[in-house]
Amino acid sequence: MRELPRPHTCPHSTVTCPACRSEMRDEALRQAPGRPIILLRPAPVTVRSMPANALAYTVTDVLIEWDAESDYHLRWEASWLVHRVQAAPDDSHLQEAV
Repeated sequence: MRELPRPHTCPHSTVTCPACRSEMRDEALRQAPGRPIILLRPAPVTVRSMPANALAYTVTDVLIEWDAESDYHLRWEASWLVHRVQAAPDDSHLQEAV
């Protein structure tokens, strides 16, 4: 799928500018291939072995975001290319016996 372009009105980097990220997400949801369902919390996924976060999905596609090369990226990907990453178990509650 085609990556969504960054807004040209902001001189800041999209890595640090939450307004640009929000504007890009809103535009992506308007261009959704179907009726999007927004996730309440971004889910960690991999797309072609690249780590990303899933923000929303439709019947056929998933909206993913990732930071790379000092920039923010966002695009719709075919759902069969997106694989959810299971979080590692949290062992912080375990204490070593002395």
